Amino acid sequence: MKADMSAYGVTELAPEEASAISGGLFWGVVWAAVTLLAFVAATIAEGVVRDKIQG
Repeated sequence: MKADMSAYGVTELAPEEASAISGGLFWGVVWAAVTLLAFVAATIAEGVVRDKIQG
């Protein structure tokens, strides 16, 4: 359901505009850091599992 935005005197934002206003770059950097940490954790866990299997 779409609201009648003209009744409030505002305009709808494009996704790019909304992202820029809401700090889109900040959240992109946060997401990249979380992804990197997950990759590092998975790599370390994989090494630990291999060490246990190989004795």
